[in-house]
Amino acid sequence: MSRRDIVVNALLGTFLVLVFFACLTAIGLVVLFGFIGLEWIVRLVVPGMTLPRGFSIIGIWMLLSLWNGIRHVRENRWRNAFLCFACPPLVGLGLFTPVQSPPGGTGQALFFWVPVMVVFSIANDATLGRLKFFLAAAIAGGAVLVNSGLLGKGALSQTIANCLLAMVAVWWIAVIRNSWRTEAPDQPLALPPSRA
Repeated sequence: MSRRDIVVNALLGTFLVLVFFACLTAIGLVVLFGFIGLEWIVRLVVPGMTLPRGFSIIGIWMLLSLWNGIRHVRENRWRNAFLCFACPPLVGLGLFTPVQSPPGGTGQALFFWVPVMVVFSIANDATLGRLKFFLAAAIAGGAVLVNSGLLGKGALSQTIANCLLAMVAVWWIAVIRNSWRTEAPDQPLALPPSRA
């Protein structure tokens, strides 16, 4: 290779990297201006309503979930698609749910984020079995019941919220334990074989 070829390859590589970052920047600007336009439309249609801070990040998360849902539908993974399509309403419901925190506490903000993250992570599992699907659907349903106020603000609502958070904690412990015990962590989670 001559010196001229090396210089041409280096300049071509630099040009390709610049083109890549220009395309990435253009996509980011289109998304950013799209969310700015959405906020302007919301202010125009509903004058008293403002979108929450960080709405663009949450909006990108919602779009990513919808994109994954469409991808799962095209691959005939119906359970995964259902959970992916359930994530954006969970995020939307949690965004507009008033959080009443006790003095010095975090209120239901933790309860809003934890189930959404669990459902989103389970939805993207390639080996989604019935156990994982029904667990994620139960977590999503419980989050909707608590965040929408259908259970009221009494002991029943707090009990279900605490049970769902405990279920999520146990689920994460089981996933971590399963990934430590198996050599291939993408194997479906199953009950251990019975010893007779």
